[in-house]
Amino acid sequence: MRHRVEGVMAAVMIAVLAGCAAAPPAYRVAPDGAKEFVLTMRAGSFSPNSLVVNQGDRVRLVLHSYYQFAVFTFNQFRISRLVAHNAPEVVEFVATERGWYDFTAHAFYPYAQLTLADSSIDGTDSSEHVLYGRLYVQ
Repeated sequence: MRHRVEGVMAAVMIAVLAGCAAAPPAYRVAPDGAKEFVLTMRAGSFSPNSLVVNQGDRVRLVLHSYYQFAVFTFNQFRISRLVAHNAPEVVEFVATERGWYDFTAHAFYPYAQLTLADSSIDGTDSSEHVLYGRLYVQ
């Protein structure tokens, strides 16, 4: 019985490790050497929402929005872009300093019809989503 349990545990560990090794990288290295990440804005979040690069890397973000439009902001790198539905936007920067950096997007539902009922008490539009992501430069 003990050998059977050990065999099952070994099989599970091999399957888990194989699954980890088979995970695709979060980025691709473009022919010009930039680390290229595809960021999708959907369902109230970025996918992926956490990125890791090395200090000195040239980073390219290809932004896709499934909202009517989204305003992407990355203050530390002085980036602000309007990303329209199904019209990818590309931003590039060099990760010069180590640390954690936050990026956001204010996204709006596709083809939202705004009415008085769609607004909250403080006058803000309830069809707006704020998406959060992080970049770690190591």
